[in-house]
Amino acid sequence: MHLLARARTVMAMHPWIHWMLVGCAAIGVGVGSWRAIAGVDAARRAWGEQRTVWIATTAAAPGDSIAADRREMPRAMVPATAATDDPSGRVARQHLGAGEIVTVADVGATGQASLVPSGWVALAVPSTPEHFAVGDHVRVFGGDQPLGDGMIVGLGEADLMVAISEQAAPALAAALLADSVTVALSP
Repeated sequence: MHLLARARTVMAMHPWIHWMLVGCAAIGVGVGSWRAIAGVDAARRAWGEQRTVWIATTAAAPGDSIAADRREMPRAMVPATAATDDPSGRVARQHLGAGEIVTVADVGATGQASLVPSGWVALAVPSTPEHFAVGDHVRVFGGDQPLGDGMIVGLGEADLMVAISEQAAPALAAALLADSVTVALSP
């Protein structure tokens, strides 16, 4: 007699064998599920304790208002400079992508002054603002001499607010008086 037919006959004559096999399969599935759940818990514990961070909910360009939500994340994934206070409504100092952890370096107070890096000053430079955007990195020239690297922190109708290092500011002011300032985009 064929082996499969013989097994079916034995199980038909002894139904307890069928139920014993079903019980063993159920125990196997239960043990497998328990091990999977234990593995997830172990992985969660391996990441360490949780820390509250602020996550940008929408992308923000320099000068834009930040929108952020509070979330819990494993401490191992949180940068040391993560913002601890709610940055919502404050000004972005640099580009922020949606879903990024907001850091102290990303957040300015309010207005154009918050975009000016520490140790820099901002001066209004007559120029056509249509080719520039807030946050653009620029190189500033006085006549044919480079004065320094800067950053656009504001746009007016006929001028740019350019932040530049305090050391280069006197040369920029002199070039502004001589009406010989050129601003060029820089990588």
